[in-house]
Amino acid sequence: MFIFYRLLLAHVIGDFPLQFTSIYRFKTRSPLGSFVHSGIFGLLAALLVWPYWNLTRMWGFIFFLWIVHAIQDWLKVLVFEKYKWNNIWVFLLDQFLHIGFLGMLFPFGLTKLTLPQGLSKLVFLYNDNDLVIYAIAFISIGFGGGILISYIKNLCYGGEKVDLNSPKGYIQAIERMLIVGSILLKGYYYLVIPGIWLIHSGYVMSRKRREKRFRLSSFFDLILNTAVAVGIMLILK
Repeated sequence: MFIFYRLLLAHVIGDFPLQFTSIYRFKTRSPLGSFVHSGIFGLLAALLVWPYWNLTRMWGFIFFLWIVHAIQDWLKVLVFEKYKWNNIWVFLLDQFLHIGFLGMLFPFGLTKLTLPQGLSKLVFLYNDNDLVIYAIAFISIGFGGGILISYIKNLCYGGEKVDLNSPKGYIQAIERMLIVGSILLKGYYYLVIPGIWLIHSGYVMSRKRREKRFRLSSFFDLILNTAVAVGIMLILK
């Protein structure tokens, strides 16, 4: 599972914070966009398996992941255009398949590699599975959680897909990551969660006074932010 965790980290970084709106639109306009997006993931994957650059089968596996990731994203765009199936179930299936293809490292014989040896801080951090898993959790919940929440909102009452590159998207990503951090640290750090609720509620009320209208969806965002962060952390634990 050592290599799997590093490849999964490359996937969540490439699929969420580094899949900018411009890249997503490029994917919808041309199949080349899917290969460019997948190339970002492939580059990250190569960087995160740097101790094994001397293995031909590692390069073969990364090339395989690049191709299948690109083809899967291209097919997903075709499904969106033909059947209009842009919903939470397609999103979850898409992520399940991406992660499933990472599991193909078993046939490539990449599951029994020895850890890189060395006393440098870089090697020490690289060998720390817990650190990698925490990074996966923070990025998945912070950025992937925003996409999941937008689909949940569409399922409940419709609306447009959230732009994660907007200031609001980043603020809510930070909210979710702070909640995750408080759960990991435990103890008095749990007080961060009601603190986030107070700050978010204060912002909603001040916005109401400025715009002279109340947005129930803002409180719905807060509830979903907390529920998704806590729920995924409970699953990971």
